[in-house]
Amino acid sequence: MMGKVTKLALTSRVIVLVVQLLANFATPDHKPDVFRMPQSEGPKKNGPFPWLDELVLQSLSGLRHWDGEYFLHIASNLYTYENTLAFYPLYPVVVRHVAQACQHLGIPLSRDALILLVAVALNVLIFCKTANVLYKLTQRMFNDHNKSWNAALIFCFNPASIFFSAAYSETFFAFASFSLMLECMRSEKDFRTLRLGAALTGCFVCRSNGLLTLGFPLYFLARHILLSTSSVQRCWQLFKMGLAMLVALGILHTYYFYIYRLYCLPDVKVQHAQHVVDYAKERSYLISGQASVGSPWCGYTLPFPYTYVQSHYWDVGFLRYYKWKQLPNFLLALPMLLFMHWHCYDYIRKLVANTWSKISPSEYQGILKEHISFPFVLHAAVLTLVCTLYVHIQVSTRLLASATPVFYWFAADYMPNTFQLSFRSKAGALFIWCLTYSLVGTVLFSNNYPWT
Repeated sequence: MMGKVTKLALTSRVIVLVVQLLANFATPDHKPDVFRMPQSEGPKKNGPFPWLDELVLQSLSGLRHWDGEYFLHIASNLYTYENTLAFYPLYPVVVRHVAQACQHLGIPLSRDALILLVAVALNVLIFCKTANVLYKLTQRMFNDHNKSWNAALIFCFNPASIFFSAAYSETFFAFASFSLMLECMRSEKDFRTLRLGAALTGCFVCRSNGLLTLGFPLYFLARHILLSTSSVQRCWQLFKMGLAMLVALGILHTYYFYIYRLYCLPDVKVQHAQHVVDYAKERSYLISGQASVGSPWCGYTLPFPYTYVQSHYWDVGFLRYYKWKQLPNFLLALPMLLFMHWHCYDYIRKLVANTWSKISPSEYQGILKEHISFPFVLHAAVLTLVCTLYVHIQVSTRLLASATPVFYWFAADYMPNTFQLSFRSKAGALFIWCLTYSLVGTVLFSNNYPWT
């Protein structure tokens, strides 16, 4: 079955790549006044075959727009501008180092072309692995091959599909999150501390909302302690989980210290290419290595830049996006938000109704064993609420599609057990929504138009 899931995932990525290629060549790009990775005005440093560079850059140019420009800039230049601190390092740093390795191996491409190619190729590779992890996670949760297949199918053609191939961190985050959840669900004899620690670290350093995934090891650790009958087992599990969480948090704070050092310590000086400096002046960006200029977050008790950068550069905050001019973006995000709000509410309502009478010291073990999906739905509900109230509403679809398997589990419940799909059914409506968003989103995004 894993091979079948991999073929499905790879096919979906080929479709996205072909559609973006055709759309990008057929329609001229929209040119909004947004961040673009600064380029040197001097002669381009082409590889040994300039035509090959041009082929790669033109063929994949539809996959670098919007936030992709930030990720590619970080992969090429690291954190030169303060506004780039909104983007966590896992994806761009991996792209950077893989591209450098390819250069050392003699791949005949320029640096820019190689970074773009690696950014897309890694996402395709990790996407296939993520589809398999989601299948395994669903199978472990429900022991239902049909539901597991349908969840993987919906993932491969999810409404935010373009963002899983473009130079975005969605694929990496989904892989880290689903892998962490799968490791948390393993029995004690199959539990692997190193894998759990690696997955948790990946969540932390990939996206800001990765901190919420800390709830999974905490919940399953508490669950194991409550269900275990052996004091030795409890202590050993507590030690392993605790060690994994401490290491992950330590690595995250190493990144925070690196950023603090770049932007807040006056004795740190950074040499930048002239075109990077010129672009900073043109756009009024604060550049790294200029602590004398200063930034308010450097003086915070906990000097973490993310909240300040999001508020200062993107006006992110509680209900700040509730403006009439944002109505089109609300309409784009509405299907995902309504779907998730309703199903999370319905699940929690039924859970409370079914367990209220069982809440007693003698019944808690049965509740923990029976409702193992509860932390997943609670996590999804919190994310959905945050999307509704705080973030730029149009990112809700891709944020939820990459952060929680619950969307795919709820959606899989509507899918038929056979290949006969009625377009007038709920499954048909779900299929049309996913397919429409996948295709329209790919066309619009690849031509630099706003998309959810």
